[in-house]
Amino acid sequence: MGKYDYVIFDFDGTVVDTGEGILKSLQYSFKEMGKEIPSLNDLKKFIGPPVYYSYTEYYGVSEKDVGMYIKKYRERYREKGIYECELYNGFPRLIDVLHEKGVKVGIASSKPESLIYDVADFLGVTGKFDAIVGVQIDDSNHSSKTGLILEAMKKLGADDKTKALMVGDRCYDIDGAAGAGVDSCGVLWGYGSKDEFEEHNATYIVSDTQELLKLIL
Repeated sequence: MGKYDYVIFDFDGTVVDTGEGILKSLQYSFKEMGKEIPSLNDLKKFIGPPVYYSYTEYYGVSEKDVGMYIKKYRERYREKGIYECELYNGFPRLIDVLHEKGVKVGIASSKPESLIYDVADFLGVTGKFDAIVGVQIDDSNHSSKTGLILEAMKKLGADDKTKALMVGDRCYDIDGAAGAGVDSCGVLWGYGSKDEFEEHNATYIVSDTQELLKLIL
C-alpha cells in the first residue's frame, strides 16, 4: 500500500467542474427574486461553502428569504445546470489507478447528496466511489465539512487517520480536514488558490492529477 489508504474528495471544483451550471443557476435565482444579477465571476465565491452561507454572508439575503433563493437556484440547476459540467482532466484514470492499488475513494461535499448522485450518474462515475457523503436537500443542520469528512471516513472504514487524505479546492476542505484530524491537499485546478491553501495550512498543494497520484502512492 502507499502513503494513504483512503482518499476523500470534495466534489464541485475538485472532481467535477460544475461551475457553469452552478453559476448560471445562481444568476437565475437573483433574477427570479427581482434582484440585481451578480456577474458569473463574482458568484464564484459560492463554490465551496454551503449555499445557505453564501447567500446570507456574501449577499446579505435575509433568513426569511434565503429559502426561496435556494429553491429558485435548485429549480434551474435540476432542470439544466446539472448537465453543464465535465470531469477534470485525468480524473477517471486517477481513480482507476487508486483502486488498482487498493486505495478506497470517497466523496465528502456540502452539495446535497442527491445532486452528487445525479451529476455522478450523468458522467458515469458513481460506481468509482466507495462512499458518497453530502448534505440533506434542505441542509437544516447546516452540516460542517468536518462532520461530512468524518462520515465519509466511517463509511470507508478509515479507522487510522494517518492513512486518510482529504482533497479539495477551497479553504473549507482544508479546515474540515484539520477538524477531522487528517492530512489535507489543496488542488489548483478548481476555485481556490495557493495563497488560500497556505493561509489555511494545507498539508500539500498540487497542480494536477498526476502530481496528486504520486503524493497518494
